[in-house]
Amino acid sequence: MATKVNLKELVKPWPKENKTEFGFEDVVRAQYGGCSFVGKEGLNMNRTVVTHMIKTLGKNIMEGKSVISVSLPVTIFESRSFLERMTDHWAFAPLYLNKAAQSKTPEERLKWAIAFVVSGLHNGCKQKKPFNPILGETYQGTYPDGTNIFLEQISHHPPVSMYELEGPGKAWKLRGYNEYKASFRPNGVVGGQYGPNRIEFEDGSVIEYNMPQVSVSGMVIGEWLFYWTGTMTFEDKKNGLKAHIRLDPDDTYSMTSYLTSFISTKSPCDYFTGSLTKDGKEVSKISGCWLAKLKFDEKVYWKIRQYLPFAPKEIENSLPSHATKRADLVALKKGDLDLSQSEKTRLEQKQRDDRKLRKELGPKKEAAAH
Repeated sequence: MATKVNLKELVKPWPKENKTEFGFEDVVRAQYGGCSFVGKEGLNMNRTVVTHMIKTLGKNIMEGKSVISVSLPVTIFESRSFLERMTDHWAFAPLYLNKAAQSKTPEERLKWAIAFVVSGLHNGCKQKKPFNPILGETYQGTYPDGTNIFLEQISHHPPVSMYELEGPGKAWKLRGYNEYKASFRPNGVVGGQYGPNRIEFEDGSVIEYNMPQVSVSGMVIGEWLFYWTGTMTFEDKKNGLKAHIRLDPDDTYSMTSYLTSFISTKSPCDYFTGSLTKDGKEVSKISGCWLAKLKFDEKVYWKIRQYLPFAPKEIENSLPSHATKRADLVALKKGDLDLSQSEKTRLEQKQRDDRKLRKELGPKKEAAAH
């Protein structure tokens, strides 16, 4: 029997003295939706790097080829690995996944699971880039409710991260893996996390879902924007439940939307609409804004700036492969940019050398039969 978490004691209200829109500096909601990065120093630094990359790589980037493997200067990075950064999206797991586990009906459980995913979308609005994980890198931590967090980088090319979270008393598990893809566009980047995401509960119910695409525009000129697009699908096959959520339903920043805006009103790009169905029949309408609130019909299930997000605590006696022990991250935290850059270059070269050895000495793929 799972331990029941006292959610009222667990959550902390958003402090009145915190006047930021989303909890971090230099990010505001743009006029037509999405996160706008407004810190001038960071904008100038990032744009200098992007302009240099475009000039250097030119044709390859403009053709939309992958930019995951491009080496970048440490000045545009935060002192975290992407593995640790992934936990930002799960910042409200101790609240909403425990609510889901305690729900009395499958429909209510699915609603809280959706609230969990939507509540983490705004945490992607961060201007500085995390360090790309190294093959075999790990991260282990815990949330205040007792949730255990495990992550490992299981592939270098393509970059794939595997994760598992186990709720208190094993009331729920969140597990899956994501492959990360990103391609440059003339004035931005389009990408996303691709792979299965599963929330498992004690009664055998499983909710599977996908993450939406992310778009970043204005990297060279104009307003620097971050916003989510595409469709998220949630499915509980055991109970015949499915939900579809369309983000940016009017394609706010597309050319087609711009042309039709003269004859119709378009919604901001951070709005979403959708429906929850039971055996193919709609049982609830979904609406909201991932920078404001989530509603099922007219009931609010999540609202921004209501509670403080939960931050994971790194476990003691972590593995040597733990993300926070990387030499380049340690140097950056200490403010030694030169050492951080040289260590980053060394680790990247070591990965390339290891990959070459695996290709030369590892098991060979059998040739396809003709």
